[in-house]
Amino acid sequence: MFKKITVFLFITLSAAHGQQALFQTKGLQPALCVGEDGTIEMVFGKGNAFYYSFSKDKGQTFSLPLLVDSLQGLHLGVSRGPQIAASRLATVITAIDKRGDVYVFVRNRATGKWQNKRMVNDVPEIAKEGFNALASDGEGNFMVIWLDLRDDKQNKLFGASSNDGGLTWSKNKLIYHSPDATVCECCQPSILMRDRRVYIMFRNWINGSRDMYVTTSEDGGNTFLPAVKMGEGTWKLNACPMDGGGMSVTKSGVLTSVWRRENQLFTSKPGESEQLLGQGRNASIATTNRYTMIAWQDQGQIWLRQSPQNPPVNLGTGRFPRLLTLNEQQAFCVWEDKETIKGMILMGDQK
Repeated sequence: MFKKITVFLFITLSAAHGQQALFQTKGLQPALCVGEDGTIEMVFGKGNAFYYSFSKDKGQTFSLPLLVDSLQGLHLGVSRGPQIAASRLATVITAIDKRGDVYVFVRNRATGKWQNKRMVNDVPEIAKEGFNALASDGEGNFMVIWLDLRDDKQNKLFGASSNDGGLTWSKNKLIYHSPDATVCECCQPSILMRDRRVYIMFRNWINGSRDMYVTTSEDGGNTFLPAVKMGEGTWKLNACPMDGGGMSVTKSGVLTSVWRRENQLFTSKPGESEQLLGQGRNASIATTNRYTMIAWQDQGQIWLRQSPQNPPVNLGTGRFPRLLTLNEQQAFCVWEDKETIKGMILMGDQK
């Protein structure tokens, strides 16, 4: 493990608190991915519009945000918002409007233009809750998942995949249906792709408990194994946590998740015991074979921890942090703070 965390700041606007505004453009709910040649690619929303920006220097500077498109009644806020993923062929953004339709937007790498807006759900107006998650294997295969109300008006996990860089999408596929009517209707699901393996984490709702589960596919998302509950405890709750946690997987295929139960955060790996992290919510995680970084919000502050042995580091005011693994030494953290998008480069120092 690593002994400490060095935080690199750029264009320092509030050095006393270690915070950094990335753009003059206001926005909410930034999402990140690593694109071609290690480029950081970002999407964030503002009203009905959503914007794209990128960094070719590992987050030291970002391009001026470019308007991608707008959706009347764009779902935005409280973990809802556009999602982004990239491959060698294209960058893809997904977004949901309040009618309940999932749309995809594709950026052509040759022209730099956004094109091919299309609706992904093959039954209209079924994603009313507005939660979706998007992933890519980096080679041209994408998968998007969402909470879906079709047939029985109960939320379940559906998805669709693309094998041509987001230009066309498969017939919608049922991924998981809770045996107790519905999955948690107010928490963002997560998805990761590593070669042919697909990981999906979501908050379930069984016998009154809203616990986190992970289901895995070994064949690129065609079929999924039975969902496995994360951790030993349970959370009896007849309310909305509004907190879906996060996942990260190393190049060697080790999956680690972070999630909330009541007011506490836990980390776990499938089939292993949970580890208490501390108090907080809306956590995100980035892992490699050399480090694990976890960011979360608590009492209006963003906190970062690299190992259970080290105390958390305060990154400044804000909420909804998102961590992105850049390489074996670096990660990038982005979050929102009163409609300002802030971010930091993070680096771990080895013992």
